[in-house]
Amino acid sequence: MKKFDLTNSVVEGTEWISRLAIANLVWLLFSLPLITLVPATGALFQLMSDWSNGETAKPIFRTFMHYFKQNFWSSFKIGLPICFIMFILFLDSWFLNTQMTATAGIQIYKYALYTFGILFGLTSLYSCPLSKKENVSVSRLFLTGMVIMISQPLISLLLLISIIVMVIVLLKWPVLGFFFLVSLVAWLATLAMEKAYKKTAKNIVKE
Repeated sequence: MKKFDLTNSVVEGTEWISRLAIANLVWLLFSLPLITLVPATGALFQLMSDWSNGETAKPIFRTFMHYFKQNFWSSFKIGLPICFIMFILFLDSWFLNTQMTATAGIQIYKYALYTFGILFGLTSLYSCPLSKKENVSVSRLFLTGMVIMISQPLISLLLLISIIVMVIVLLKWPVLGFFFLVSLVAWLATLAMEKAYKKTAKNIVKE
């Protein structure tokens, strides 16, 4: 059995913290004009895909810029539908919360909306890294992401809990969001997708 090396673990942990912080800062830099938010996020997920495959030695800024340019227009195919639906969900949520009288119908619709929002958010978090693995249509991509999300409920639940915990921590120390908010979510989503994708593929092969 391999002995636990505290020094190596600390060094490796520090390297990962540095990678995520730098990636988040680079994402912020490339997202400054809001029109580039979508391709910047696409480049971030591509970078996370490389890391999940063990390709961590690449220079972050140069690699990010390469993916940003390479997938600039294609990233909008998945990014715009996600942004549009999220905007609609935000408007609906804002409208419901401004209602002075909370009738039973409004309460039911509100909880249904929140449930759909969570499921759509998880599906999107699977679909974004999945788009770096599968070259399929947007509708097929979202369908595959939803199937993976539903077929692996434990992984999806752990992903959701991890994000909730992260948000709670960032609310307490908001300055950390400047360094980890998006990159950490993208990294967690990529890890969850890779794990769920492999498990789903194994189950399909067994059947």
